[in-house]
Amino acid sequence: MSNQPKYIELRPKTFNPDQILIYLDKVDRLFADTEIEYNNIKNQVQEVFDFVVSERMDNEKISVSLAKVKTSNDKRYKDVKVDFLKSHKAYLYYKIQSKLAHSYCENLKQQSINNLATEKLTRG
Repeated sequence: MSNQPKYIELRPKTFNPDQILIYLDKVDRLFADTEIEYNNIKNQVQEVFDFVVSERMDNEKISVSLAKVKTSNDKRYKDVKVDFLKSHKAYLYYKIQSKLAHSYCENLKQQSINNLATEKLTRG
């Protein structure tokens, strides 16, 4: 398997509207799935933070500010934060791939239009 990004491996080589729709659908689905996962983990980070702060306040009878400081060093919070960072990285990667795929297909369309215009001009 190649080390090229997915949008390059899958891209159509010529302008074919059907192939382009299938291609962009696949790339956009990857991006959408990654965005959903990213948003879910982003929500989990806040939920875990709030839970651990509340738990520390109840169990240790400390102030909110001290509970927040202690929560930032809690293993549960750190673990979900690591997952969040990985998810954010994947989200940004697929977002860029999607934009590049759309740009590439727009370029294919323009090349096709230019080729048709050149053919008409050279025939006439």
